[in-house]
Amino acid sequence: MRSTFTGLTTMVRGIYANQLSLDTTGHNIVNAGTDGYSRQSANLAATRGQLQGSLYGDVMVGTGVDAMSVQRARDIYADIQFRNETPTQNYYETLSKTFDKLEVLFDDSHNDGMQDAISKFYTSWVDLSANASNTANRVAVIDQGKILSDTIQTKAENLQEQIRENYEDIRIKVTDVNELMEAIVATNKEITAAEATGSNANDLRDQRDLLTDQLAGYINISVTEDSVGAYQIVSGGITLINGVERLHLAMAQGVSSSVYGADYGVSDYQIMIKESRIVYQPQNGTLKAQFDAIDECKKYIDELANMSNFLLTTFNEQHKQGYDLNGSHKTDANGNVVPDTINFYGVTGETYTFGYDPEKDINYMDVTTAAGATERLTGIRIINCLETNAKFEETGGSNYIAATTSTNADGSQNMEWSDRTGDGTNAVYMSELFNIHTNTIIETGRANAAIMKLYTLKDADGNEVLDSDGNPTYINAAGNLGLNGYYQACMTQLGVDSRSNDTKIGEQDAIMTQIQNWRDSTSGVDWNEELTNMIRFQKGYSSCARCLTAMDEMLDRLVNNTGVVGR
Repeated sequence: MRSTFTGLTTMVRGIYANQLSLDTTGHNIVNAGTDGYSRQSANLAATRGQLQGSLYGDVMVGTGVDAMSVQRARDIYADIQFRNETPTQNYYETLSKTFDKLEVLFDDSHNDGMQDAISKFYTSWVDLSANASNTANRVAVIDQGKILSDTIQTKAENLQEQIRENYEDIRIKVTDVNELMEAIVATNKEITAAEATGSNANDLRDQRDLLTDQLAGYINISVTEDSVGAYQIVSGGITLINGVERLHLAMAQGVSSSVYGADYGVSDYQIMIKESRIVYQPQNGTLKAQFDAIDECKKYIDELANMSNFLLTTFNEQHKQGYDLNGSHKTDANGNVVPDTINFYGVTGETYTFGYDPEKDINYMDVTTAAGATERLTGIRIINCLETNAKFEETGGSNYIAATTSTNADGSQNMEWSDRTGDGTNAVYMSELFNIHTNTIIETGRANAAIMKLYTLKDADGNEVLDSDGNPTYINAAGNLGLNGYYQACMTQLGVDSRSNDTKIGEQDAIMTQIQNWRDSTSGVDWNEELTNMIRFQKGYSSCARCLTAMDEMLDRLVNNTGVVGR
C-alpha cells in the first residue's frame, strides 16, 4: 500500500531535480567566458518504482526523479589532439620572433647595413685600381675596410646578446613550467580528495586541464589519468608528474661554448632534472624553440666568422701578392724578387690559414705567429681578429696598400722603386674576390687563380678530396662564392627560412582553429541552448510546484473537510 504522501515526495523530488538543473544552467551561463570551462549538465534518472496492488496484480508505480550526477562535457580525444598540436604552434611562433630579430639585424634597406659596407669596400678597390697612386683612394680603402670589420663585429656582438637573452628567457620559462607542474600536482590532490566520495570535481578538473594545456605550450607532453583520477604527465620519456609527486627542472651550470667545438663567446646552458641530474631536452614547444633560436643565432655568427675568415686568409693572401708604394720586396728560394707586403687585416708577421674539419663540419682558421706558434680559432675568435692592420694608422700608412703588381713600364721587375708606375692590377684582383666565383677565376686562368688554389678539401685522414676528373677540390671560407656572393646567399637563406616558418605558422593556426572548434562543439557554452534549457527547467519547476499545491489541497480536503476521520 502506497503512502498518502508519496505524491508529495515525488513532486518534491521533481522540484529539487529542476532546481539542480536550473542551477547548473546558471553556472554554465556565468562561466561562458571563463578560460578552460567545460559545459556541465545534470544527469537525471527516474527513481526506483514502488509496487502497488491492483485488480490484475501488482503494478510498478513511479516515485519521481533524482539527480545521478553533474557531469562536464569533454572530448578526451580532442584534448589529446590539442596538446599534441599546441607545442608545434608555440614552437613556430617563438621561432618567428628570432627570425624577426635577425631580419632587423641584417636589414640592408638603409645605408648603414652589411651590404652597404661590402659594396663600398668593393667600390673603393675598384676606384683604387683606376688610380693606384692616389692617396685619397688608398685612404678610402682603409676606411671602408675598417667600416666593414666594425660592422661584422657589431653584428656578432648583437647576436651574442640575443643568445644571452634567449638563455635568460629559458630560465624564466623553466620557472613557469615548475609553477605549472606544482599547480597541477596541487589540483590532483584536490580532485582525488573531492572525488573520494564518488562525486565529480568538474570545476577542479577544468582548472587542471587548463593548466595542462598551458604546460603543453612550453614542452611536449603525454597525459594519462590513473585509477583515482590524478594526472600522470610524461615528456621526452621522463615522468614529470606522477599523481601527487613531481620532478623539478633547473638550469645547469653554464659552460663555455668552446667546449662544444666552436667558440661563440657565450656560456651555454642545459635544463636538468634536479632530482637525478639528467639532462632534459624538450622535443617541441616554446623551450625547444628557444634552444633552436640560439642555434640559429650561432649559425649567423658562423656566417660572419666565415666572412672574417675569408678576409683574413684568401683576401690577405691576395693583398700580399701585390707591391706597395714603399718598395717592400724580398727574394724567394729560387732567387726571384717577390713582394713582401703586409696583411690587410690582422697583425703584421702573422699568417692566417683557412681550414675545414670534416668530422665536425666546421671551418676554422690557424694563426701562426712570427715565432712559429700556431693557434686554431673558430667562431667569435676569428671575428675578433678582423681588424685593419695597425700599420695603416702610421704616418704614410696608406703606402702599405699593395695595389699593384710588377710595376716597371716595360713589365720587368726592376727594383729601382723610383721608376715605378702603379698600375693598380692587384687592386683589380682584390675587387674580383668580392663577386667572382672561385671556379670562374680558376677556369679562366686569371692571375689570382693561384690564391684560389691555396686551400683544398681534405678528408678526415688529411688526404685531398678529388673531383670526377681527378683534380683537387678547391675551397675557401666564403664557399667559393666571393665575399658579396656569400653574404647574399646567407641573406637569401634567412629570407627563405623566415618565410617558410611564417607559412608553417599559418598552417598550424588553421589546424589549431579546427581543433579548438572541435573542442568548443563539445565543451563550449551555447547561449541559445542554455537559455532554452533555462526556460525548460523553469517550466518544469513551476509545474512540479503547481502539482504539489494540488496534492496539498487534496490532502487538506481529505483531512479537514470530510468529517471525523479514524472513528
